[in-house]
Amino acid sequence: MNLKIGDLNKLQFEELGLQRDDWLIRVRICRMWDSLNPKKNGELIGLDMIFIDEKENLMHATINKKLYNKFKDKLTKGSLSVIKNFKVVESSGGYRPVESNFKINFLLKTAVKSLEEDIVNIPINGFQFITPDMIDSRVNNNTVLSGIFIIIFAIFFFKYPCDS
Repeated sequence: MNLKIGDLNKLQFEELGLQRDDWLIRVRICRMWDSLNPKKNGELIGLDMIFIDEKENLMHATINKKLYNKFKDKLTKGSLSVIKNFKVVESSGGYRPVESNFKINFLLKTAVKSLEEDIVNIPINGFQFITPDMIDSRVNNNTVLSGIFIIIFAIFFFKYPCDS
């Protein structure tokens, strides 16, 4: 991918829409995993990732199994990348890894370029915290996956308090 400095506009997830497939964004890959189908003996479905942008917004991204080998070695958890020419689609179905109405799908024409750490300031991790009353609303609702970070943190904090 031949990029010029002018190509690296600070496009954020909130500016992406459904109408194009020639987007260009700078992201960090904060999570990455192979999606497997347990009903088909663990057959590969594709590669899933969570991207984080400069405003610490999170977005789910997917690569289907036909494109898996093209991109697998170009992507590394924790790395900064420029992603160009992808499709933004509506998130549908259950068990979404982040709360977003959209996700990124890689295409055959999608291009990936690694960035040096000092080019852009994007955090390594991102979190979407919810209020305690929202926890009740997510019981038996499989739209968005909800974690237990707070519980783990609280247990760790009380077991190993910080020195004053």
